[in-house]
Amino acid sequence: MTSYRYPTRAVMRDYLLSGTGLALFLPPLALMNLPLVTALIFSAVGGLFLIFGLQVYRRHRTRIELSDDGLCVIPGGRALPWNGLSNLVLSYFTVRREGERGWMELKLVSEAQSLRLDSRLEGFSEIAASAARAAVHNGLDLDPATRANLEALGVDAPKKDTADEDRR
Repeated sequence: MTSYRYPTRAVMRDYLLSGTGLALFLPPLALMNLPLVTALIFSAVGGLFLIFGLQVYRRHRTRIELSDDGLCVIPGGRALPWNGLSNLVLSYFTVRREGERGWMELKLVSEAQSLRLDSRLEGFSEIAASAARAAVHNGLDLDPATRANLEALGVDAPKKDTADEDRR
């Protein structure tokens, strides 16, 4: 079993963003006598930055354990067994037109739950490769975008064996 985490350097920008938002929107609430509507707006925006910061903290604390049987998320103990994998989608996102400096998100779905991991996670490629092997083993047909993204990661994404289906 191998454990992976989101490294501090990967989430530091998110911590800074959350902290900056809190520093900009919460002090005026405590230090100034703001009109009610302004105070409500500042409270709502400050609350959003607080929630974002808590999500970043939770992601930073999370450990993903990869085994031959599947994934386990700690804390929480959520498990996603490979033999229960019913869908795999690997998406690429970017904020630039050229497609540079983007990130990937791996969505794994089983009957019981779904799990999303982003490419900042240490061992993301290894997890994606294991998930792709499980998807093929389970007879899942991966969409063309997922195949292309797996190939961009250097993961061989074999096509579903249609010879078995033709024999049926």
